Amino acid sequence: MNNHDIDLPIDLDERSVAAAVEDTGAEAGLSLNMKTSLKKYPGCTHWHFKRPGQRGVLEVTWWPGDADIRPPRLWLSVHGNRQSDWISELMPRLRSLIEDQLTV
Repeated sequence: MNNHDIDLPIDLDERSVAAAVEDTGAEAGLSLNMKTSLKKYPGCTHWHFKRPGQRGVLEVTWWPGDADIRPPRLWLSVHGNRQSDWISELMPRLRSLIEDQLTV
């Protein structure tokens, strides 16, 4: 799996993160195919984005921090068997756009 962490400001709430992720995906012409959580990251929000008519799945995961254990984390990822050229081309741009939205 290929992960790209997104730099985060200190004070974030889940609503702001979800809006930044979903708005940025829509602006990039992606369709949101799934929004769920992952057992491996309790309390996380996990999205699957696709580009209509093309293969490949871009995943985004938000894992809120725990003040005593770990800082919050937001990352883009793609499994090797879900890779596509559009994902590798779009990932740096999405990362930058999400970071920009979260630091405004």
